[in-house]
This record gives sequence, structure tokens and C-alpha cells, in this order.
Amino acid sequence: MRSIATLLAGVLYLFAPLIVASSLAGIVMRFDLWPSLRRPIDAGRTLHGRRWFGDHKTWRGVVIAIIGCIVTVAVQKYALSAVVGAVALVEYQGVNVALFGAAMGAGAMLGELPNSFVKRQLGIDSGKTGRGIIRAFFYVWDQVDVLSSWVFVSCWVRPTFHLVATSFGLALAIHPLVSLIGYAVGARKSAR
Repeated sequence: MRSIATLLAGVLYLFAPLIVASSLAGIVMRFDLWPSLRRPIDAGRTLHGRRWFGDHKTWRGVVIAIIGCIVTVAVQKYALSAVVGAVALVEYQGVNVALFGAAMGAGAMLGELPNSFVKRQLGIDSGKTGRGIIRAFFYVWDQVDVLSSWVFVSCWVRPTFHLVATSFGLALAIHPLVSLIGYAVGARKSAR
């Protein structure tokens, strides 16, 4: 069993590409880069008069997530793998950068869609969490998109209970911080 510090560091390092991609998304949104990709994934489709995902789930977000993850995995493989040592949960020297990065980015993006779909069908606007117990439920669900990435990266690292639980806890801690920074730089409309 890994020490708690090594476990935390390993999970942070594994999912660093998602943190970088999220930061990159904030910059792209703040300066409205790649506006041609700012098209909703659902193309305006509705169910019972309500959008599938809404205007905030765009192809630009998907592209940023995948590119951000691929570039970060490349840095992990080619610049950091010799330095990181036992912290790494993946043998980066044998990783196909494009496949691993794309799997992680696509996994996170796909993980956001069910949440958005359910919220739209309940009449909850993008960026909102609802009221009462629904608010607490969606707050947690909004923070843990990283869990869906486990399905996609499980070809490279076996998702043990400790690893998944640690990633869940870290996502609950880090995601609000990233949102606050996004709000501070003008990339988000709210700090949540």
C-alpha cells in the first residue's frame, strides 16, 4: 500500500492533464478563442421542450479538453517521467501520448453530459445546482467528472478503491478552486 502522501501525489499527477485542460478552457473562454467551435454538442436538440445539454456544452470544450490532456501527457512523458519516479501511476515511457491524453479528456467530457442532461430536464439552468437536497446532489455531481475518466484510463492504470476514492476527494477540493480562479479571471459567470 502506498503512503497517503504518495497516493495523493500519484492521483494528482495522473489527473494533472485535466487540471491543465480546465485552466486552458478558462483562458480560451475568457478571450473567446476558437469561436467557430463554440457550437453546442446537442445542436439545439430538445426533449420535452428542454435542451439536451444546453449552450455551455460545446465542441470547443471537447477539443480543449482533449488537446490540453494530450499536451500535458506529452510533457509528463518526455519532460517529467525521469523526475517523477514512484509517484507516477502509469509507465509513461510506454504510453501512447495521443491515446492516453484523448482518453482522459474524452472521459471527463463524457462524464459531464449525463449531469447536464438531467439538470436541463429538471429545468435547472447551466451553472446552477437547484434548491434543497437537489442542490447538494448536483453540487457533488458537478465536481466529480474525473470519475468517468477512470473508465477511459483503466487500460493504463487499474482503478483501485483507494485511487478512485482519492480522486473523488481531490476533485471535490480542487474543482471549486479552479472555478473560483476562472471567475476571478473573468472566464466564468459565477465562482461556483
